[in-house]
Amino acid sequence: MRIPGVLAAALLVGAAACSTLELSTDYSPGTDFTRYRTFSFKGGATPRNPVAARSAEYAIGLALEGRGLTPAEAGGDLHVYMHFVLDRKLEVESYGYGTAGWYGMAWGGPVTTQVREIPVGTVVIDLVDAGSNGLVWRGVVKDEISTTAEPEEREKKAIEVARKLFAGFPPGSRE
Repeated sequence: MRIPGVLAAALLVGAAACSTLELSTDYSPGTDFTRYRTFSFKGGATPRNPVAARSAEYAIGLALEGRGLTPAEAGGDLHVYMHFVLDRKLEVESYGYGTAGWYGMAWGGPVTTQVREIPVGTVVIDLVDAGSNGLVWRGVVKDEISTTAEPEEREKKAIEVARKLFAGFPPGSRE
């Protein structure tokens, strides 16, 4: 299922605040990343909320600039594609008086169970060589999505998550 645009940036945002943040990267071995100087974003599905999509794009752009690449309006050495996926997980919590007893006898009190559905999102960022059209690097962010953060907080956290994701870019570099 595709993430609506309003949740696109919220995923990058919520990822920084939660301890369940999962980041992973992979790249094509043998790629000479020193030859890449510029990047440009390429389209995908039209988001429902273009503001949120631009926020995610802004955070990723800042992270790439921080790693030495220059943005290009079109025709960059690397094309950046963003893919958003939304899933849900159930969180079940039961609490109450419980049971106690001796010799197999037990007693208990009322138990309450709450079930919550939590949105979990994944953002996949692909860097594609403009000349060969081959995938050279992929970064994945997965986390619970917070939809209650203020816009300024969302942007700040999106920037932080993107910076963490691109910390080892280009492959072989150290931060």
